[in-house]
Amino acid sequence: MLSEEVRMEQPSRRKKQRIREAQQRLVAQTAAAVVGVDAGKFRHSLVVRPRGGVDSRPFTFSTTREGYDDALAFILHHAGGAPAREVLVGIEFAGVYGYTLAHYLHRHGFPVVSVLPADSKAWKTVKHRQRLKTDEKDAATITALAAQGDYVSFPFLQPIYAELRHLVSARERLSVMRNASLSRTKATLQILFPEFERIFKDFQKPTARALMKAFPGPEEVLSAPKSKVINLIRKMSRGQMGEQTYEQLHAAAAASLALPGEMISLKAELHLLLEQVAFYTQQIKIVEARMENTLRDLPEAQCLLTIPGVAPVTAAVFLGCLGDPRAYSSSRQVLRLAGMSLVEDSSGARRGVVHLSKHGRPLLRRFAFMLGLRAVRAKDGIYHGAFNRMLKRNGAKKLPAIIAVGRDMLCLMFAVARDRRTFTVAPPSRERGLA
Repeated sequence: MLSEEVRMEQPSRRKKQRIREAQQRLVAQTAAAVVGVDAGKFRHSLVVRPRGGVDSRPFTFSTTREGYDDALAFILHHAGGAPAREVLVGIEFAGVYGYTLAHYLHRHGFPVVSVLPADSKAWKTVKHRQRLKTDEKDAATITALAAQGDYVSFPFLQPIYAELRHLVSARERLSVMRNASLSRTKATLQILFPEFERIFKDFQKPTARALMKAFPGPEEVLSAPKSKVINLIRKMSRGQMGEQTYEQLHAAAAASLALPGEMISLKAELHLLLEQVAFYTQQIKIVEARMENTLRDLPEAQCLLTIPGVAPVTAAVFLGCLGDPRAYSSSRQVLRLAGMSLVEDSSGARRGVVHLSKHGRPLLRRFAFMLGLRAVRAKDGIYHGAFNRMLKRNGAKKLPAIIAVGRDMLCLMFAVARDRRTFTVAPPSRERGLA
């Protein structure tokens, strides 16, 4: 079913792509000059190609205010006095390096676009047929690609969307560090107390953390008074666990396979790891609180929260990755940004398998998958019935069905945010017709 859907959509999609490529070539060909910039941490290199003229010599400048001013004067000089709006600047970004230059030139009226590193790497192989990489050569390559229209637009986000994007990135980094500390905690317990994880699978629960701090090894559990351990378990679990849990813990400590000895250094490391996990958890809560405060100033965020299963963090990730939803013309662009557009590799009689491109923002793709899970698990989920019908059609294959639901959820969120309307079960067109 998905394959037929993709083949029906391909002609219009390819036509739009050809139109977009033709428009980009026209912009590059009619520009008074094209500038290619290879961005670095401490210095950038650029080459200016005036229309109908010869490329300038490579110009290297530092990432300072004086360096940016010198680069601006160099571009205007070799552009033949053309206004800034007629000079196309293509930048190959190296992570975050180059963002300040892009905004600096944008404030001075230059149209700024992004040249992808994969394109420049492939073009150098075609052009030079050998390994040749310097900042000056890279700048010339970027200029050639931008002059041919091989670039993508650079998103100049409004401050509030930029703030959301930074908060989303900060939360993701903190989550990665917390998971690393949790993994190290589990590895340490495999030596100190291997059986502990069988009783407490989630180390982030208050009861598990308190027991690991107070009794990091089986010796401490066996030597501690029974009442002390039970009181700690009841207090941290709020009465949900008690003597039965203690008996399991005591039996596991008595038959533990832990290495003999005090292991003072590992126990000290376990305390440090638990403090790291608690610290990262607290930092994540602070970032999420800032996300919610930022979302209050966005009208489309309040509309997104009316969709069942969409939490503030999910809405923040969606808007932080997209920016202003009204800057997109269709939901296909959103799917492509998330790497959830369907692609197919076919040639002649061979028909490839339709699959996700996965060329996009992995964080948005992961949240879309989790949204799909939440939308089909509960009986009151908005896609629970559709999910069951998909399983009947595709032979009970759950993963493709969940991915399809995640794609639909992204399209739904885009439509609600773009139109700034409250979510309704019936489509707005149907409601208008009934009215």
